[in-house]
Amino acid sequence: MAKVPAGEWVPHVEAFVDVSRSPAQHFLVDANAVMWCATVCGRGCSCSLGQQGQADALFDLVSKMDMYLTTTDHIVRSRGILLLGQIMSHISFKWLDVNAITTLSDFFISRLEEDELLETRRMRSCWRGGEEELLERICCRGGSRSAGGEEPEKEESDWQALRGALVGCLALLHRKSSVGTIMVADVKRLVEAFIADVQVQSLAAADRKMCFEIFSWILDHYPEAVKTMDDELLYWICQSIDEEKDPECLKLSFHVVEVVMKLFPDPSGFADQFASDLFEILSKYFPVYFTHGAGDNLGVTRDELSRALMHAFCASPYFEPFAIPLLLDKLSSSLPLAKLDSLKYLDNCIHCYGADRMVTHASAIWFKLKEVLFSLSSDQLLSSGSPKDAENNKNQIKSEAEHCLKTAVTYIHSPDRDIFINLILLDEDIVNNIHSVTTEEKSIDSSLQALGSVVSILAGSSTYLCTRVFQAHFKRLVDILGNSAGFDSQHLSIANGSSPAAINYGALYLSVQMLSSCREVAVASREGVPAEESWWLILEEKLDQIIHLFGKLLTIDCQPTQSAVRKECVSCAVKGLLILATIPEQCSLLLENAYEDILQMLTLVITSKYENAHFWRLSLKTLTSIGSSAVELHASKREMVYNRIVVDKIICLAESCDASMPLNLRLEACFEVGTASVNYMLRVARSLEETVIRNISQACIESPCCLLISCKLHFISNQTNVLLILQVNGSIECADYVACLIDCYSSRLLPWFFTSGGLNELALSFALRLWDEIGDLVTLDRIISEGLLESLMMGMKLLVGVCTEEQQSLIVQKACGIVSSMLSLPVKALTHHLLSVDELVPAHSVQDTALVCMLSSVIVGLWPQTPVPEMMMMINLFSVFLLNGHIPAAHALASIFNKYLQNSEFSHEIKLDKILDVILGGCFSIVLPSSNLKMSRSSAATSDNADFSDSLPGSIGSKIDILCGLAWIGKGLLMRGDEKVKEISMFLLKCLSSEASLASAAADAFHVMMGDSEVCLNKKFHARIKFLYKQRFFSILMPIFLSKIKETSELTTKLVIYRAFGHIISNAPVSAVITEAHQILLVMVDILAKLSVDNQDKDLVYSLLLVLSGMLMDEKGKECIVENIRIIISVLAQLVSYPHMMVVRETALQCFVAMSSFPHSKVYRMRPQVLQAAIKALDDKKRAVRQEAVRCRQTWYENYILFLGVLVLFCGNMNHLM
Repeated sequence: MAKVPAGEWVPHVEAFVDVSRSPAQHFLVDANAVMWCATVCGRGCSCSLGQQGQADALFDLVSKMDMYLTTTDHIVRSRGILLLGQIMSHISFKWLDVNAITTLSDFFISRLEEDELLETRRMRSCWRGGEEELLERICCRGGSRSAGGEEPEKEESDWQALRGALVGCLALLHRKSSVGTIMVADVKRLVEAFIADVQVQSLAAADRKMCFEIFSWILDHYPEAVKTMDDELLYWICQSIDEEKDPECLKLSFHVVEVVMKLFPDPSGFADQFASDLFEILSKYFPVYFTHGAGDNLGVTRDELSRALMHAFCASPYFEPFAIPLLLDKLSSSLPLAKLDSLKYLDNCIHCYGADRMVTHASAIWFKLKEVLFSLSSDQLLSSGSPKDAENNKNQIKSEAEHCLKTAVTYIHSPDRDIFINLILLDEDIVNNIHSVTTEEKSIDSSLQALGSVVSILAGSSTYLCTRVFQAHFKRLVDILGNSAGFDSQHLSIANGSSPAAINYGALYLSVQMLSSCREVAVASREGVPAEESWWLILEEKLDQIIHLFGKLLTIDCQPTQSAVRKECVSCAVKGLLILATIPEQCSLLLENAYEDILQMLTLVITSKYENAHFWRLSLKTLTSIGSSAVELHASKREMVYNRIVVDKIICLAESCDASMPLNLRLEACFEVGTASVNYMLRVARSLEETVIRNISQACIESPCCLLISCKLHFISNQTNVLLILQVNGSIECADYVACLIDCYSSRLLPWFFTSGGLNELALSFALRLWDEIGDLVTLDRIISEGLLESLMMGMKLLVGVCTEEQQSLIVQKACGIVSSMLSLPVKALTHHLLSVDELVPAHSVQDTALVCMLSSVIVGLWPQTPVPEMMMMINLFSVFLLNGHIPAAHALASIFNKYLQNSEFSHEIKLDKILDVILGGCFSIVLPSSNLKMSRSSAATSDNADFSDSLPGSIGSKIDILCGLAWIGKGLLMRGDEKVKEISMFLLKCLSSEASLASAAADAFHVMMGDSEVCLNKKFHARIKFLYKQRFFSILMPIFLSKIKETSELTTKLVIYRAFGHIISNAPVSAVITEAHQILLVMVDILAKLSVDNQDKDLVYSLLLVLSGMLMDEKGKECIVENIRIIISVLAQLVSYPHMMVVRETALQCFVAMSSFPHSKVYRMRPQVLQAAIKALDDKKRAVRQEAVRCRQTWYENYILFLGVLVLFCGNMNHLM
């Protein structure tokens, strides 16, 4: 084997053992040395060299490190052994033979043992020739040995080299069987060495952690090595973990206790004998508290440590006599953390210890849990937080207590299996609570909720317990409820003047809780509930009565101003109906008629009680849940009933143009019911599709009822629910109706289908049907006259956008065919070549415009890979309409040049680039006829065509709209990273110096190019978006704008340039703006000051103010702001009184609050100006602004007082020194 020259490895090893370097230098040098040596060893351990090569590589490494492993200098020796251990960690995935692993394990273990001579004799049998002599020398000279070959005396372990030995042992233990593992005998000897010679608590934290890691790994992966050991193992573990304080070591030690207790389950074993000692040690750490700061890097969280301790508590049933009394005692603590952990631990201990042991604690557990559930209040908890935090702690503790009670009810059994339920049902407090609930009009309080939770937990735990609870209370509760309402069970109507306040809410609440529990039991009983079960018979007896009672409660006239108890009564009734309707069909006693009655009750609420938002939406959600349950439980009969009663009726609501129920609520009901199942949603989608097509094709405008006669707005408020209802004498206009249907379909149904599947074919069908209708000239005229075009355009974009490339190809072909056949333009002339200007401006009709708009919607939604036929015809067509100022044509051209749509006519991008040059040149010449701007490639592209400026007619469309269209094309080029965007940008910059309206449009064009859009060129419509395109555009234009601002002196032109540059800054990423803050900050502040005068720029002012606030959150941005603090505060003070937008005033005050943290020496002179602005804002008419003003004034006052205090303290110290 080729030897590595000493000159290559000696510097690395020498650097590793040198302890004179600083810690930072040591870290880098150590890493380099370990990696170099591991690489050399790894090459030798390659399987291609065979076992001999692997052993030779390791032997060569050990031979080179001879003097560092055997020297009497304990510092060098410890570093050498540490290097060897770390090398073994880095090659743990390399294959080693059993002799090499055994010899290395002998060597590392020998560092832990007192008598190291035995290790030398063992290694002699494992290595050959020179290797045997070498390792004998290493082991004999590893500590302080006698000279002259004399027999060494028995000494203590080589504690100086302990770190390296631990690293090496851990590396050998981590090896997998595929690359060679340590022998079980060696593992056992390692454990014996630990027990005999390693005092863990005398070591440093890092060494203790490795000791626990080694033992944890042994117990997890080599349990056979410790199963046969005597009590010395457990004694050593007790000694090792006692008084441990390091969090990482504690986590490992808890795991060691957990595993070792599970290894000795024998009642007469050592675990039973040491359970008291081990738990005494563990109990010192309960509950787990962290006194470390949030910034301490401990490597373990409090929750992880608490979880590890909990697993140790639950490791053995022998801990039961000690753990349960401790946990029950800690439940009386006033510390929320102690209560919460006690409940979590108790829950797990009940599950792990077993019923035989836990039954003796049943009474104590119940009384403690009852105390928490019924008597706990926020005042009893010590909390350093707000009252809201204390309330949250209380709710969390009660929730954990309920979970613990459920576990206790489920797992605590005895020969008398009623022991625990009798404790609860016969408890005097429980009996008195139920009596008070059923004899008084109980309002909503914590005791009723606690009682309901206990009853629900009991009844839902098993069929037997459900029977006991029903036998004890259900009949009586239903009878009391019926008597309190005073009704005949066979009649659903409620007499006029009857008061829902007479209903016993407590009885209603408990009844619904029991029904909820019986449903849980029924769901858990997959084979159904046998008829002989008494709880089922009790429910069957009272079923008709309770269904009619719930139905009667739904007839209560629930007004928005009703009391909380009335609301809860109705909510409980709706919940009860939901429970009864969702009991599994195979074990339900509900007859088909009863199920239909429930659906009809709730559907009636949807169609007739929409004035109350809370009640209406609660019923709608309940209907949806019932439908979902029928689908999930595969209840085919119920699905048919649900389809017939609910889906059919709700769908009919949206199909009618004139109905008393507001359209927004009808569409919401259709959508929510559809979400119960994909099949239901398909029916809703097809219904909306048919309705849209029918209203487009029929002359609905001819009906007098479709005229908007009068409208009245009503705001109906119910807590957080607000409904806007449009009441119309007659019906809403057909155009508005169809627009709402399309919007619902596009914005709600399509996204839902996208996440649920079954979308593409539906969208394809709808799109093709729309094009069939558009192909009818009469229908097309109606679409235009009724104002449906814009809604259909957006709907078409969304439909096309969700289709696949193949489906989109079908839609494109259909659209092209219809447009070609209906256009009044010369289609053949549009097909072959790009037309000249005089050819590009033929007369066209309104129908042509509508067709082109719909075709542009198809192009906008296409994938880049979708093949597009007749590309030249479409480009010519869109160019015609672009030069006439039609923005949808610009959207289509922008999409074509952004995506470079596939077409056989344009196999090379160069050809499409030349066409783009021609289009841009035409637009430039129309907008600025006197422009001398030359396109870089346009001359070659237009050599075969007439010159644009020479053949220009007198008036071609609106120049402003053409500028906007240019901006859209520029946006498409910018997003894909095309260099041609620079030509459009330079032209727009030139337009900024033209006449006022054109300059203003050019400024707004930069907003189009940099802003995000919902109508075109976004991810939803599959645009090509180059990474960081906004940053690059900002970086290119920034110096140009700064120069132009500096050169411009005329005020009107400068304001237009400010607007354009403001759009660039406000739409650029804040990080990019901060990078250039030193150049543009003053300009940006000047833009804010100048544009805040005019109302038309209020959105831009707000956007720029947000950029400024973002700079205040960045350190570099703060530095620039501090340098210009005076002028910035002056502008912000003006914006605090900005009259045109409330959020501008609010954000300006927030910026003042952020500036209060600036160095006092920089801001103290501006303090009066800030406080004056804040005081003035205290009289603002908007509450949000007034709140920010109070916060601003308070913050600046506090910082000023703090500064004065520091100043006084400093002066006092100076006087003392003098």
